[in-house]
Amino acid sequence: MEITIKECIEFLKSNDNYLIFTHAAPDADTLGSGLALKYALEKSGKQVKLYNPDSIPARLGFLTEGTEVFNRIPKGEYTLVSVDIASPAMLKGLDREYLENLVFDLSIDHHDINSVNTKRLLCLSGYPAVGEIIADITKLMGVPFDKTNSLWMYAAISADSGCFRYSSTRPETLITAAELLQTGIDFAKINRRIFECKTKGQLALEKDAYDNLESFFDGKVAIVCLSDRVLDLDYVDENDVDQINNIPRQIADVEVSALIRRYGDEIKVSFRSNDYYDVAALAKSFGGGGHIHAAGCRFKTSVKDAKEKILEALKKDFENTIKNG
Repeated sequence: MEITIKECIEFLKSNDNYLIFTHAAPDADTLGSGLALKYALEKSGKQVKLYNPDSIPARLGFLTEGTEVFNRIPKGEYTLVSVDIASPAMLKGLDREYLENLVFDLSIDHHDINSVNTKRLLCLSGYPAVGEIIADITKLMGVPFDKTNSLWMYAAISADSGCFRYSSTRPETLITAAELLQTGIDFAKINRRIFECKTKGQLALEKDAYDNLESFFDGKVAIVCLSDRVLDLDYVDENDVDQINNIPRQIADVEVSALIRRYGDEIKVSFRSNDYYDVAALAKSFGGGGHIHAAGCRFKTSVKDAKEKILEALKKDFENTIKNG
């Protein structure tokens, strides 16, 4: 059932031993939100452990420094909470049998579509980041902002709002960010780590993305199909791939972009849009989901077939746009 922030806080106060789940291929929003929620609960006298099924990217190591993040489910009885997890697919790497039977006691999210199995869902899709939801929860729990939790929440909010450039940024987002900055965090360093530090793998993928960039429908749609050759390089991992999803969207006049690549035994697609096109609806038509300007889905097919299916789905909208333009 969907709940309010007030009901969420009442629930958090009523339990004592928590296990917080963050999503696979972790980004700053899931990690920062999980860490900040853990901090708020511990300040309220609770016992809390943090779980992630993947390794932490080196560029985000500054977030988890000094905090144990479990990559196996610790033994014990816990109240299970997820942050920034919109679907079971975002827990890839978790034991399949465990995942099939997993029911969260509480899920905190901001995606437009949420399909996790949970008893309580706090989903505020108007927020640009779960980190901003956690900031509101932290304040309402009476836990003050300090340099420790502000670093995590600022990193989460800045990352998912594109350093406050995306249309999801609200006036309240900037007010919250200002309150976090007042604690004295080095926001410039945080943004540099998130947006400007590139690995060797990311650079290789960027080159491959530009080499394989294709344009369709009079330049309104851009698609990149990443090469298996580059994906198989020993210094390239999924965290590197996640950093280049926006490249095809950045081309002038592009409204919709898709980045397509092999992901295990599936084909993973990341959609982006700039102004008016709802890529969450597009992703949903293929069994995925996300936000209006950032979404994704998966196919059990080839890269070529996935691209053809996507172009066919976009054909009606963008051929009409060209004819009427």
